Amino acid sequence: MKLAIIGAGRTGRGFIARLFTSQAQIYFFDSDRELIEKLRGAGRFAVRYFDGRETHYITGYRAFWTGEPCDALTECECVFVSVGAENTGGAGKWLEPYIRPDAAVIACENAAQPSALFHGALRDRAGSGAIFCTTVSDGALDIAGESVPTLYTDDKVGVAASLSGIEIVPDFSVLMQRKLYTYNAASAIIAYLGAQKGYEAYADAANDPQIESELDRFYVAINAAVCAEYGIETDAQARFAALSKLKFQNRSIADSISRNAASPERKLSPSERIVMPARLISKHGGDTAPLIKTAAAALRYMGAADAARAREILLGICNLTPGEALFEGVMRQYQISR
Repeated sequence: MKLAIIGAGRTGRGFIARLFTSQAQIYFFDSDRELIEKLRGAGRFAVRYFDGRETHYITGYRAFWTGEPCDALTECECVFVSVGAENTGGAGKWLEPYIRPDAAVIACENAAQPSALFHGALRDRAGSGAIFCTTVSDGALDIAGESVPTLYTDDKVGVAASLSGIEIVPDFSVLMQRKLYTYNAASAIIAYLGAQKGYEAYADAANDPQIESELDRFYVAINAAVCAEYGIETDAQARFAALSKLKFQNRSIADSISRNAASPERKLSPSERIVMPARLISKHGGDTAPLIKTAAAALRYMGAADAARAREILLGICNLTPGEALFEGVMRQYQISR
């Protein structure tokens, strides 16, 4: 099988390529010409594991710059797109003229329904994949990451279903909502409260007693809300949340606050990891205080220097309204944390 990876960044190289390199010929496509030249020149790169597993070397791939005609895409039976949620729509538009009509296309992004980030016909035909694997740069090309063995997908993955490492989840949309509400929201709490306290290492912030207290308070509220909203068993959601905390507090995972706090404008949007779970918790009568503190810290992180700018962001980006409990709570917290 010939398999295209659109986006040769950390996830593309360190998770998707690593997962499938023994089963397929890997074709990397990226808009970063310098990165593509490095991949071509090196001929291989290493994936090292936080848990000490033997280093995995990725070889035998081909690499293409998207600024040139990419007819090689017509050879590929599977296409995985991992370019960042904000770039997925544009990547899909670039991709459409090249892909063969029978190719499986899978969007692998942190979004409630990654394939919905595409447009038109591609959105209708594409599948979605859930990334639960942390990967960080470990040199010019090398990657360090978790030894996660599975890419969870919906059932619209076509021939990719035959690949070892693909696990089709019947209730994929619910899984992604739970991931957004639990993993992504907890990540935001650690990242923005950690940045506010001056941390640089992500695990250091996750293990800070005050931040951990906010995290535990959040888990109580979100677990109850998720179970009420989706009919998830209490123990199942509690285990799901506990795994996220275990991951985030693992000091062997060399992650950074800056990586996790990046793109605060997107993460403050109404369909993202702060506002959306806060609304769900509020709907079910839970405690939104940890997410209110996180939103205020995120406002500071993105440079809101005064209350007028904070208010502008809450109105224009978060889609919150004056008088709404979340709006008023964040504004109060913003003033307190000055």
